[in-house]
Amino acid sequence: MRFHAPALYYFHAVRRTGSIRAAARTLNVASSAVSRQILKLEEEIGAPLFERTARGLTLTTVGEMLARHVMTVLQDHDRFRSDVQSLSGTWRGSVSIACIESLAESLLPGLIASHRGRARRVTFTTQVMGSADVLDALSRGEADIGIAMALRHPQDLRQVALKRFRLGAIVATDHALARRRTVTLAQCLAFPIIHALPELSIYHLLQPLIAQLAETPEPAVQANSIDLMRELAARGVGVAIQTQIGIGRLAKSGQLKFLPLDNAGSPVWSDLGVYVRAERVLPAHTESFLQELVRELGDRERQENADHGKVRA
Repeated sequence: MRFHAPALYYFHAVRRTGSIRAAARTLNVASSAVSRQILKLEEEIGAPLFERTARGLTLTTVGEMLARHVMTVLQDHDRFRSDVQSLSGTWRGSVSIACIESLAESLLPGLIASHRGRARRVTFTTQVMGSADVLDALSRGEADIGIAMALRHPQDLRQVALKRFRLGAIVATDHALARRRTVTLAQCLAFPIIHALPELSIYHLLQPLIAQLAETPEPAVQANSIDLMRELAARGVGVAIQTQIGIGRLAKSGQLKFLPLDNAGSPVWSDLGVYVRAERVLPAHTESFLQELVRELGDRERQENADHGKVRA
């Protein structure tokens, strides 16, 4: 069901793909048809919408203004279509999620399976990326829901929920540290360390703690993959620093032990945020999934606080 001018869809596709040719493939139309619609828009507006760069087509200032309008129009259209379909008692539509890697294995599979069990005509698209990229994807309209380590977010995004989880060392169950209840960063660095690269939020959470140490040995492994880091830790390669929510099946199967990080007698926290576009009213099926997500994160936060004997205020 499309009752908006084709030019809006064509403009949206070019903005997302960065080229006329790629947009044409996405829309399954000729490149010339896309070019005509973009030129028509530019003539009506009286200003160019794109400029050519080495990376492809990028939006001009006027193009960015139009992009915000088009994004709202198309998302409102999706909500209207979902609301109409819900009158028949059946949800149809799609949910697009951008999230950090640690949740892709431990949190989302159960939530998506549960939602699909009740609404089989709702489809899901999940993109795994770093926290900053999650926020960018939401701002560009490339995702409905974003889950990321809490960062200062742009005004066009709304933080739906903020949950707090302990940061800790993950080690193989036969590691020398595994018998401890908590560990300091200095104790972890006495062993080979598996360190996050700057693309991961954990890197930036640890930097203030590392700066306080007199000496910081060279990491045994550096990686931008949470999954690789925990797999290496489970194989005894070294100590990795992550949240408990991300270690999933390896902890349940007894291959990994989580040891809360202690900094001069204080726990080290990692804040996890759930985000949506600020001005957007979500379709019913997306809002339903969002609320399930927030509840599940809240349950896990409470469970972790109970496990570590600390209730968050």
